[in-house]
Amino acid sequence: MKISYLKYLSIILVMLSPLFSCNSQEEAKTIPTLSISGNENIESGGGICTIQVTATTGWKAHVESGASSWLQIKETGNDFMTVFVAPNPTRVSRTAQITVKLEKFDKSGVFRIVQKGKNADSVSDDPIALGYTLRSSMQGTPALMDKDYSQIHSHMKQYGWDYSEHPNSSDLDHNDGIHCVNIYDETLKQHVFKFMIHVNPFLDGDRGKLEDRQRNEMKSQTSGSWYKMNGNWDERQWLEWKFKIPKGFRPSTSFCHIHQLKAQEGNNGAPIITITLRGNNDGTNRRVQVIHTGDISSTNKGTIVDNISMEEFEDEWVQVQEEVHYAHNGFFRIKITRIRDNKVLIDYSTDNIDMWRKGATNIRNKFGIYRSYGKTLSDPDDRPSNGIKDESLFLGDFYIYEKNTNPNPQPHD
Repeated sequence: MKISYLKYLSIILVMLSPLFSCNSQEEAKTIPTLSISGNENIESGGGICTIQVTATTGWKAHVESGASSWLQIKETGNDFMTVFVAPNPTRVSRTAQITVKLEKFDKSGVFRIVQKGKNADSVSDDPIALGYTLRSSMQGTPALMDKDYSQIHSHMKQYGWDYSEHPNSSDLDHNDGIHCVNIYDETLKQHVFKFMIHVNPFLDGDRGKLEDRQRNEMKSQTSGSWYKMNGNWDERQWLEWKFKIPKGFRPSTSFCHIHQLKAQEGNNGAPIITITLRGNNDGTNRRVQVIHTGDISSTNKGTIVDNISMEEFEDEWVQVQEEVHYAHNGFFRIKITRIRDNKVLIDYSTDNIDMWRKGATNIRNKFGIYRSYGKTLSDPDDRPSNGIKDESLFLGDFYIYEKNTNPNPQPHD
């Protein structure tokens, strides 16, 4: 008996139907899985954290839009992602959500990050509690790893600082050397800037001049659009930053400034305030000073802090807080705290101090290494006479707060 083609086909389909049914049931039984784990509590200093992701299939993650200014996904793998958390400039904790969604299933999960606010020993160390408003902040970033001075300069400019006063800025200087890099610091758990300056065999100068000093500094911008970053007449500012002096740093009897408050216009020769490293030329009596120079000689206070041993600072990150009222009869306070053990190394304040320069519009803040050779060079092969050597300085975590803002700064005597 002949079986028709259609009948034969139907018999085959009936025989195979359990197999299709089984596969369909197996697919129906597949349950998508997703788990997310990691350190949810982040310190105020921020840094890089790793989040583990276990999923049935591929996945994608995104940060809620309101937190994109301080939280960024830097890298993703099959089972992890790394997230950059910027330092928290306030004393208040903040939270954000990272959503992870499976690619082949309608399933997602949320990872919540909580970042602590900055710690303050008391209200007197809290600019927000004292009525200040954050004007800008700036830190290093993973994006600057292995980048050169021009890219570091571009990064700083976004936030109101710049990196333009260094040996790479002139063909007449050590322009093919490396003088600033961005590195990750294990102590702070964030990226910082390492400034380097040279004596032998290459001698760094001062922006193309090889005379009696050398300079490698960053500073707040001085264009009109960034006057808000600087001290204007009768304003009050609160500056915060961190620095680390490597072990064995050798200053001299000549000046070696690592920080300056300096007028941009008018009587802008000497800085108003410096943090200065000092020592004998044989390497003894190394210490940290704070120096004040008034608008005229009669208002100079000179060395207002002295004899703080550099050994207290070496290979240690310190937190600097600086409060200023910019006026001839102004106010100045500086507090430096060692981060490892919260030891206060310097805490000095004074009122009735001349914190202005005749004819100035704004007082800029500078950071880096600016030091003397100890003499004027006699020829290109001459070298400093005061015992200085190749050095480096670590800087990071910059904040500027302000109150009693001068909305239209003009030259003021």
